[in-house]
Amino acid sequence: MTTFQKQMLTIAAAGALTAVTALPAMAFENEFHGLYNFNTIFSNYNNGGGGNFTPPAPSTKMNNYLEQRVRLQYIAKASDDLKLVTQFEINNRFGAGKDANGGGGDLDTDGLNIVTKHAYLDFNIGKSFNTKLGLMPYTDSLKGIFIDADIPAVMTTTKLGNYTLGVGFSRYADDNANNGYLIGGRSTSTVAAPSQVGSANKDLFILDNAIQINKDTKVGLSYYFLADYAASAPTYTWAGNTLTPGPYGGSLDNPFFGHTAKQRIHLHTFALSGATKVAGIDLSGFAAMQAGDQSGDPSATSGPTTYNRYFHGWAANVAAKTNIGPGTAKTAFLLVSGNNSANRGNYNGWAATSVESYNESGMMIIARNTYNSPTSTDAYIRRDLTNLALLTVGYDAKLTDKFNLNTNVGVAWAATTVNAPSNLLYPASLNQHNGNYMGTEVNVETGYQLYKNLKLMAQAGYMFLGGYYTNSAYNEGVYNGTTAYKTVSNPANPYTLRLQARYSF
Repeated sequence: MTTFQKQMLTIAAAGALTAVTALPAMAFENEFHGLYNFNTIFSNYNNGGGGNFTPPAPSTKMNNYLEQRVRLQYIAKASDDLKLVTQFEINNRFGAGKDANGGGGDLDTDGLNIVTKHAYLDFNIGKSFNTKLGLMPYTDSLKGIFIDADIPAVMTTTKLGNYTLGVGFSRYADDNANNGYLIGGRSTSTVAAPSQVGSANKDLFILDNAIQINKDTKVGLSYYFLADYAASAPTYTWAGNTLTPGPYGGSLDNPFFGHTAKQRIHLHTFALSGATKVAGIDLSGFAAMQAGDQSGDPSATSGPTTYNRYFHGWAANVAAKTNIGPGTAKTAFLLVSGNNSANRGNYNGWAATSVESYNESGMMIIARNTYNSPTSTDAYIRRDLTNLALLTVGYDAKLTDKFNLNTNVGVAWAATTVNAPSNLLYPASLNQHNGNYMGTEVNVETGYQLYKNLKLMAQAGYMFLGGYYTNSAYNEGVYNGTTAYKTVSNPANPYTLRLQARYSF
């Protein structure tokens, strides 16, 4: 080997050594997380779909089906100050055909049904300022009753000592990108999208303030402004030969369920929240009010027409929990206003985004609880949280290191009976509810931690319906197109039984 060759070999070895020693500083940290949830359901109201409970026939047969959900999360972490977070979701209902979301559960199982749940950039600027850009989860400071959803957003968080400021913006509807919308009914027609991009959207502005007074006490002040310029297709129900907005009044019951582009909405939500600990008891709660208006549209067939509509919703909550024996005792009360105005110029109900939750309740039937919605089934008495007073008590017991037993009882009332459920096929004289009492739910969950990452569970819930649902179902009778069914009845009490296996990593 010549001297030149030896020199080149030495230089190459030194270069390789330099590259190897530099690798740790250049390398990304790759994190993988996820879950698998298998769910078997036996229920007379869960039917594989979502939404609010609509009183069926008085005697409803049991549905039974199996479904699963897979979530896969990948995080590309460049440093403690910079990472990309992604999460993907696969839903399958056993026996379902091949479709774009939830299929692949039939023979040979092929299906193109993986969807994007999260995809956002998370980075810090200095030690006190954080920014998130993209598709991300967000839950409001009102325990989720206004919005608890995955949204496209720009979110910033600034921490200055004990003070935290969150400022965000989300555009979660764009009529131009969606090519307009469909008007439903016996036939459908398309309303064309606006030509100007950015003029017909649902834009949500977020402002969250929080002060940590001491290690046990925290107070918050939040403001959410929703500017809704995106037209929404009304939901219709056929009553004989009459097309009526629905269910339960349609856009009169929820202003976001149907309006034209001219009926733009400005909704302001103000919230005061807090949490503290006194004598070993964790206390929390909030109070919120809504104000705003919706423009009239002389050509509209639903909602305000030639006049404006004004919003006056409010909500309040208080909750307590403490450790007793082998578990935690808890109680909570939630009140969200209902629309008690028959005048379409005013809307007094709590107006939410249509994707919200109230996990604190522990309910399986009355109010949406994302813990009890592990797969694609998502039906509740109040999935859209409005017009509800709910008192709950419960006890979560950890009997052994592997075995837990949770029990909950909830009593619900409607804040108003103006839009009480009724079947539109009957004369108004037969649609007589019997008060505000919606019913009482009793539920139980048992769980066994088979492995560190695998839990087996059995859940059961039953609701005794109250007078609010009197005469909202029907008995089969004679109907010839002009004569209504002869008798009305009370719907069957809803129940659900579930067997689950949850694997997380």
